[in-house]
Amino acid sequence: MSEYQYYEFQAVDRPLSEADRQVLRGLSTRARITATSFTNSYDWGNFKGNPVELMERWFDLHLYLANWGTHRLMIRLPIRLVDRRRLDGFLQAADCVDVTTSGEI
Repeated sequence: MSEYQYYEFQAVDRPLSEADRQVLRGLSTRARITATSFTNSYDWGNFKGNPVELMERWFDLHLYLANWGTHRLMIRLPIRLVDRRRLDGFLQAADCVDVTTSGEI
């Protein structure tokens, strides 16, 4: 049985520098890397990077899809734009959503 995994990352706030793109190239020689994105799909093997770390360092959006049914969407927002109390109240009934914070508050 073949597998399929799709990874896409988008940078909205700032473009990736050439040095950033070189670090990302070290994670995959086949990825499509631009000044604002990293996209790769796998029919065998796995992605060498950690999506959470890539989001914390470079990207604002991440989409992951796999043919066995796993779907993940990550959105990075400045903490000043998120009212955690209102968001937590809205998401209490959701068992498939996780809200985390990182960096400076």
